[in-house]
Amino acid sequence: MVAQLGFSGGLVHNTNQSTAWTRMLVRDASTNIDAVFYNPAGLTKLSDGFHFSINNQSLFQTQTITSSYPYLSPSPKTYEGNIAAPVFPGVYAAWKKGKLAISFGINPIGGGGGATFDNGLPSMEIPISSLVPSLSPMGVTAYNMNMQFEGTSVYWGIQLGATYEINDMFSVYLGGRYIMAKNTYQGYIKDVTVTTPAGESAPGAYVNGFGVQAQEASVAAYGGAVAMQDLIDGGAADFTFAQLEGAGYITAEQRAQMEGGLLALGSTQDDIDAMTAGVAQGTYYAYSEGYATTAQQLFGTAIYLTGVTADQEADVIQTGSAFTPIIGVNISAMEEKLNIGIKYEFHTKMDLTDEVIDGKGFIDGGTVNPTTGAFEPTYMFNEGAVTNADIPAFLSIGASYKIIDPLTIQVGYHTYFDSKAGWATDEDGIELIDKNFNEYAIGLEYNITEKFLVSAGYLAAVTGVNDFYQDDLGFSLTTNTVGGGFAYKINDKFTAQIGGFFTSYDEVTVDKSYDLGGNAVPYTETYDKETFAISLGVDISLWTKSEQVRGPKLGEDAYKRR
Repeated sequence: MVAQLGFSGGLVHNTNQSTAWTRMLVRDASTNIDAVFYNPAGLTKLSDGFHFSINNQSLFQTQTITSSYPYLSPSPKTYEGNIAAPVFPGVYAAWKKGKLAISFGINPIGGGGGATFDNGLPSMEIPISSLVPSLSPMGVTAYNMNMQFEGTSVYWGIQLGATYEINDMFSVYLGGRYIMAKNTYQGYIKDVTVTTPAGESAPGAYVNGFGVQAQEASVAAYGGAVAMQDLIDGGAADFTFAQLEGAGYITAEQRAQMEGGLLALGSTQDDIDAMTAGVAQGTYYAYSEGYATTAQQLFGTAIYLTGVTADQEADVIQTGSAFTPIIGVNISAMEEKLNIGIKYEFHTKMDLTDEVIDGKGFIDGGTVNPTTGAFEPTYMFNEGAVTNADIPAFLSIGASYKIIDPLTIQVGYHTYFDSKAGWATDEDGIELIDKNFNEYAIGLEYNITEKFLVSAGYLAAVTGVNDFYQDDLGFSLTTNTVGGGFAYKINDKFTAQIGGFFTSYDEVTVDKSYDLGGNAVPYTETYDKETFAISLGVDISLWTKSEQVRGPKLGEDAYKRR
């Protein structure tokens, strides 16, 4: 679900971490205060003093999942999820003196939103819809259910580090980020019924009725066999029914009853005419045993269906924490017209532990105990269960170049080393990642005046997952994002930022199959998303007296010193 609830970045990273980013989409070579996140090695380009940045984004995403599983009603069926993160903050602070800068940041490094699927997900409905073909021999023609699913995820990151300027060209950064992760899952499936010739019925109760019928047939067949014992004992075992009647062993009415019982149990009249009394008795016994076995199986199925289709809920919290080391290098050249920022975040090992509230772990199967006859459920979530949630290593490289005095261009490249994460291979040893997730970005910033600038950018993200990774609980798509906005320098201390972006996703269709009674039923699922966001932020600079010769020109990447 982290992949579901993220916005911009890799599978479990968010890189939309400042208002300046939303209006430009590339900040990897920034030397402004948002460099705390994007290019911490560039912070020595700030003027001496304290610098702060307070940002908030309001993000909204729509997810669409369409499944062609043939037994869904209707099929294909579309499920829509709405994700909202009205509060998505980023707070940064830096103190710079001479060659040294100390920086601090706090932001949602992963997740950050909540998803609501009012009509559930395909993986919740497909097992219920499969009751129709499974029970069609009993006259079942349709199913009904109510379901809903909600999830939230946020990985808070608290970052602290130090930057040192080696010389006018090179500066380096060493720091780290403490991550606190929390996911929640809530949902329900209830009111499951099947449509039968007699109307709507709970699946377990309906199948149980057939079990009662089979049990009654077994008893009746056994009674028929017992009723023939006197004929067998009387030496008429080799007589047919016609011969038994002709010899006076039975009356016409008794013959009709015995033959009628066999007809009712499934024998044909031709077979009955050829039967001797001994064979007929053996047939009655065979029917009794067969129907008894069928009744037992049906009762077991009824118990199982009653268990798995009962009203149920999920209420789960997953938590975990970890630490990410971060290093960076900043390179300035061409009299500071060109600035290059490089940042590397190390692979972060992290596990999440399940806390199941009031036993609501969501039943996903189970067995019927052969001794007690009780249903013993299995759960999707189990108290204390541990799930791998590694955060892959991340490399960003960016360059900023002042083309002419009012116009600056920035480019950036990101790669996420997803294939090294613990979840890159599933429990069956199947690889889910074919290559690293990569991003490419370009942005332009133009100073209309010394106080006002406009900017725009484009970012392309290319996912590296394969079809085995994609499902309705977490899918990754290649994206195209455009953004724009402006900044206004209120005075030498305060700068206001406004930006927004829109992300379109490349729809993907994946082949899948569902095991229905040992037969694989093929179908497809199609995944799509749309995301848009608006952001407001303010940057604050409090210079020391020795540095207050003049404030920085709006948009300057390298603040001139005294």
